[in-house]
Amino acid sequence: MTAPGHGGDAARRYKDITGGMNDAVVRMRQADAARAVELEATLADLHDAMEAAAERERLTVLGVALQWESALESLWSEEWLTLRPLPKPDPNAAPRELDYLDAVVAQRYEALREAIRRRPLLRRR
Repeated sequence: MTAPGHGGDAARRYKDITGGMNDAVVRMRQADAARAVELEATLADLHDAMEAAAERERLTVLGVALQWESALESLWSEEWLTLRPLPKPDPNAAPRELDYLDAVVAQRYEALREAIRRRPLLRRR
């Protein structure tokens, strides 16, 4: 048996403890809901970034392929030159260097076109 007056104290402490646990669960659920909203926004941003990267890849691959085909077509009559297929993309290229690499491809293509334009002036017969 419990001493008189102590049973009510134990029940009160039990209610306080379980009430505190219920409050903690409610706060945790609210924090989880807020975090879920943040994560959904982050996921949407990442999805948009992935779509933009995929579109950039498609445009870059198409642009390089068109420049390569144009270069091969321009050099087709040069029998001495061994024409090769388009090299594969560098899998180790750093994403932060893509603008630079695109610019290098465009610069080299323009240098080739300029050399081809000047060729008749430099040709010896």
